[in-house]
Amino acid sequence: MDTPADLLRQEWSTSKNTLSFWKCESFTDTKDTLKAILLSTTGIEKSKFIIFDDTMLDKYEIRRDDSEEGKTGYWGYEKLHVNLCELTYGKIGNIISMAKHVLNDEHLIIELSRENVKAYIKEVCDAGLINIEKTNDNLLADIEKYGLIAA
Repeated sequence: MDTPADLLRQEWSTSKNTLSFWKCESFTDTKDTLKAILLSTTGIEKSKFIIFDDTMLDKYEIRRDDSEEGKTGYWGYEKLHVNLCELTYGKIGNIISMAKHVLNDEHLIIELSRENVKAYIKEVCDAGLINIEKTNDNLLADIEKYGLIAA
């Protein structure tokens, strides 16, 4: 599978040679991480996630730093955020190679329909764990539009 060039700008734009990612405790326990990511976005859309494991990141000497809390509207799950640090063109190339590998392994890909995304966000809202102040205004408009939380 060929990786689209826009992936770098749309999904993996860097700042200060750092790339923002989110972490899971295990391959079987991804739900809270997905919710944190979904509540860090700008709208309710079909979503696709790929999973890199620590072994892959270690192989390519990708340094991680989890000291910066993530910007998410999922109250209490900001610490699931991790930065991939000290990136160079070579390391970005390695991350792309990892992504190509992952895209060929259905066990490392999670795809959510718009309905799934709405259901995950509704679970957060119903549990009273949405942080309105940290949720993007456009995402809040979608949440209200779909009736996931009282206006």
